[in-house]
Amino acid sequence: MKNFNLLFALLFSFVALGATPKTYGNDDTPNLLAGTSKIDITPPEKDAVNLTGQPLRKRDSLYARVVVLKDQKVSLAIVSVDLIVFSSQKVILEAQKKWGIDHVILCATHTHAAMAPRGLLIKPPFSPDWTRNGKDPGTTIDWPALSSDPWYADTEDKIITAIGKATKNLFKARLISGKGAFESAYMAHNRRLVRDDGSVVAMWENPDRRHTKPVDPTVGVIRIDDLAGKPRALMVQYACHPVTTMSAGMVSRDFPGAMVDHIEQELGENCMGMFLQGAQGDLDPFDLHNLKGENRFNIVRMAGISLAKGALKISSTLKSIQKTEIDTLRVKESLLVLAYRNGTNTSKVGILTVVINNDLALVAIPGEPFISHQIELTAKSPIKNTLILGLAYHGKGSPFVVYIPTVQAVKEGGYGATECSFLAADAGEKMISEAVLSIQSLLKQ
Repeated sequence: MKNFNLLFALLFSFVALGATPKTYGNDDTPNLLAGTSKIDITPPEKDAVNLTGQPLRKRDSLYARVVVLKDQKVSLAIVSVDLIVFSSQKVILEAQKKWGIDHVILCATHTHAAMAPRGLLIKPPFSPDWTRNGKDPGTTIDWPALSSDPWYADTEDKIITAIGKATKNLFKARLISGKGAFESAYMAHNRRLVRDDGSVVAMWENPDRRHTKPVDPTVGVIRIDDLAGKPRALMVQYACHPVTTMSAGMVSRDFPGAMVDHIEQELGENCMGMFLQGAQGDLDPFDLHNLKGENRFNIVRMAGISLAKGALKISSTLKSIQKTEIDTLRVKESLLVLAYRNGTNTSKVGILTVVINNDLALVAIPGEPFISHQIELTAKSPIKNTLILGLAYHGKGSPFVVYIPTVQAVKEGGYGATECSFLAADAGEKMISEAVLSIQSLLKQ
């Protein structure tokens, strides 16, 4: 009994000296800092055109949204832009030079009803344009010269400013992440219909809600709270093409815009919503050409609200957890040399892998991966909350590699597999393998 009392006294003294587990992000452990900002990048209506050169009238304002994360060693800016693609090395270099940001991920929501700079315009179905010529757009497009478009140059400057604003307004933060099931009456279906004879038909719409596969009916959620427990940002990752409003002749954020609007309405003006595109390469919303007039925009709004409600439901289940280790933000850059599908040329493709607190992994890929790659990464990653960020450029390698199909899809053919795709059939699998190795490596640091 004396020995037991002695042991109890020692343990009590140990606890009293402060050797208790610390709650992640408490005042005495300011390991993670976060900052947010958003800025309007809407083009003047007289200049607004989409990727095909179609003039656009204003319906929505377009935004760039920024989250900056910083621990004691590393800083990261994640930028979500209401554009079909945005790969600006100028923004990344200036953010590093002016604001000291170590890593920047530029993510496009991929709305097809947004402004496109003059240097990217295409004229389908005429070919070969820069998406269909079987070459790396990193070599056929002069990406720095896109800044000759005044709107594009202004957008770059605005985003650099927004990153700076987020950096100047850092707060002590808790970051909590999770994934959950999402069922919606509006999206998504796999648009590659493989017939019994092996041929592939592009199913651009699915008004009857036919079952298709593969799809990934999950939503990824990243919530950033301040130390008072107030949500300051809710980032939502989901895989689906925002294409419903693309031929309406209007500037539109499509469903990602309705999603962030609803999140900000529900969580208040101090919480910024952000959409992060997933591996949407072969996924579309159910409705497209069957929608007419104002109904097109009503459906888009309902689709975005349904996604927001799904994300908010998942977020409501996420709780702060007790941690004893120091909170960490780890980043690994990979530069893969991948063969063309035809010929002897190769392309350099950059992958950025981020691990936060050993329970969240982000994998940024500068293209449009098919959904099977997202499913494979989820299955192979040692971290449950692993999210692909599609159309995400971090400054290394090709700015955009168009579609990234699977080996099986290339065998079958069809849009996105043998059209608008130039890398070797196994390129996507190699990217996923590299991502898994990077996650494993970061977990050991």
